[in-house]
Amino acid sequence: MGLPRSAYVKDGQEGVFHCFCRCVRRAFLCGFDPVTQRDYSHRKTLLIDRLRHLAAIFAIEVCAYAIMENHYHTILRIRPDIVATWSDWEVANRWLMLFPRSNKANNPPTDIQISALANDAKRIAELRKRLSSLSWFMGRLNEFIARTANKEDRVKGRYWESRFKCQALLDDVAIAACMAYVDLNPIRAGLAATPEESHYTSIHERLRTWHRETLAQVPVPIEDNQKIDETPYIPTIGSQRPWLCPIQSDVHRRGILSITTADYFDLVDRSGRLLRSGKRGAIDADLAPILLRIGLKPEAWVDTISSFQSRFRLAAGLQSSLRNFADQLGRRWLAGLAAAQIAFLTTVQHSV
Repeated sequence: MGLPRSAYVKDGQEGVFHCFCRCVRRAFLCGFDPVTQRDYSHRKTLLIDRLRHLAAIFAIEVCAYAIMENHYHTILRIRPDIVATWSDWEVANRWLMLFPRSNKANNPPTDIQISALANDAKRIAELRKRLSSLSWFMGRLNEFIARTANKEDRVKGRYWESRFKCQALLDDVAIAACMAYVDLNPIRAGLAATPEESHYTSIHERLRTWHRETLAQVPVPIEDNQKIDETPYIPTIGSQRPWLCPIQSDVHRRGILSITTADYFDLVDRSGRLLRSGKRGAIDADLAPILLRIGLKPEAWVDTISSFQSRFRLAAGLQSSLRNFADQLGRRWLAGLAAAQIAFLTTVQHSV
């Protein structure tokens, strides 16, 4: 029996969701099509740029993504608490950036246009909800890609197989497992050997950003007659500013996991080596403590990150989280309870 998305994705309620879409029939999202001999690789960058653009407008954070040949995954966190802090002017400005009144896409909205919209209290209240709406975010992402691809292919009609699929991630263990599942998509498909080589994934972008910031902080040898610049270091700004939701919380932003960024890198790297070598269940001794710390069973880890999407349907999390979720939906049972017992510990001890 199907369940309307509005039953578990509520307006004004924070949540983390795994969203994924697949192209219709044999349409290519990106990559090389051996039948038509056309290369669609540029669409990977197009989709990531669109994700970045929408993340800068909506009160929705992108936690992970992976772009494959005929489908993509993304993990999104809805932040209604952020949109509540925006002034009417900012809400109007963001909406007009999403739907510009000018035919020239690069033209920012004018003060007159922003003021006219900001003075409409009823309209602004509606737009606040939309700017923290998962459906509006995904709709603007998928519509843009579909229109661009159809125009490029000179065809009309449906581009996506169906409306986006969505799984609720109810707690830290589900978020950690699903993020690793998403980031390891290219390795699992045999398209990459390591996270560093997994292009067009969030783990690849996080590693590049970390490397860039680390190099920027390395002290440069100073000559005796050279003046020292005492200006404090400011991490990547402007177009290079990190836009993904951080792994670990800092003074500026709330993170998505209760482990350090280095621990997450280690988790994905070691897990990728396990998947690549095919030694199912052979958990590295250094990996087990990280898994236990966030509530994941080491002996079930490889199976969890290999089949996460099929093991959990509507939602994923600890058994207790799934039971509470089922109660909220008025259901007596929910698919995934057995998988949760196998994959996750009963209790979780967090340490940051």
